Amino acid sequence: MRRLRCQPRTEGDDRLGVRATEQENELALLAQFMRHDSVASLANAIAERTGGVRSGDLIAAAGLDPRGVDS
Repeated sequence: MRRLRCQPRTEGDDRLGVRATEQENELALLAQFMRHDSVASLANAIAERTGGVRSGDLIAAAGLDPRGVDS
């Protein structure tokens, strides 16, 4: 159902939008992960893209043991 321009969004509209955004983000992350052969490779790619974070920090934030991650 379409809503009018001046009509405020309802809480249900917001939840659907947030859920769609979360799903898009998850699919993008999955696609990114599938392009890399290891968690370390993915962490390096993300770190390069963002520029403000180190790959080791990403691995630690994910709760992974850096010694057990292939580099």
